[in-house]
Amino acid sequence: MVTEEQLPYLLKLLDDEEPAIQSALQHEFAETNGDLSHEIAALAIDLPVRDRMKLSHLLLPGRRETLEHEWQVPHGGADALAEDWDTFESLLRLVSDFLHDGVTLRPSLPDMIDMLAMEAADEIENLSANQLRLWMFESGKFIGNRENYYIPQNNDLCWVADTGFGSPISLATLFILVAHRLELEVSGCNYPGHFLARIHIDGKALLVDCFHRGRLIPVHELLSNNKNISQTAKIAILTECHLGHILSRILRNLEHSFRKDKQMGEALLFRKLHDSLQ
Repeated sequence: MVTEEQLPYLLKLLDDEEPAIQSALQHEFAETNGDLSHEIAALAIDLPVRDRMKLSHLLLPGRRETLEHEWQVPHGGADALAEDWDTFESLLRLVSDFLHDGVTLRPSLPDMIDMLAMEAADEIENLSANQLRLWMFESGKFIGNRENYYIPQNNDLCWVADTGFGSPISLATLFILVAHRLELEVSGCNYPGHFLARIHIDGKALLVDCFHRGRLIPVHELLSNNKNISQTAKIAILTECHLGHILSRILRNLEHSFRKDKQMGEALLFRKLHDSLQ
């Protein structure tokens, strides 16, 4: 285990290309939990970008082991997570921690959600699900990451909360989690190819396209004006997507992202995690 006393000396060796030194560094950093951000911050060490990237790579085996070791799915898989908000958020936190670089300091996922909820409560005068939609998405605070749609970071909810960019499902999931903190009713819609959120205004169900600045789609209009809509899409529109199925889709997205980037070790890891929900 790397201690604060050892860390400065190990970091000085990052640029040493001697194979024996690199092998020793790999061994030392693999023995960590994959995150030294608190230790680096405590020592006020400012690493160059190249060293941060190299250290993050060395810490990756530790992050992978931590994710696999702490990944505990309740008996019953995805269906058992239907209303289990604590476990759902805990598993999302593990995913975010794995996708983080392990070097730069940032709040945990629960703290990020707490801060967003408190900020929304302070700034929204008449708090409702629709007002939260306006505050998060129509304002431009959170928008779809069009230019880098497939990057794994789009599924890191801490990264999404910090940068304001995300995928359809990560933006909708953040919306759902912040709303839950504020005791507002927002659910998911597992629409094929483009995940949506669902809210109610004056008793009428509307879908929210969080990726496109929270535009509203009335459910009755979508069903009545689109005769070519598939049966799968109809079921998604009419059925609330529970928490376990949201997590399942996020894991599938991550497998696809890593496969697209030819990172097969990570792709297989997220396939394994996805299968654990079945």
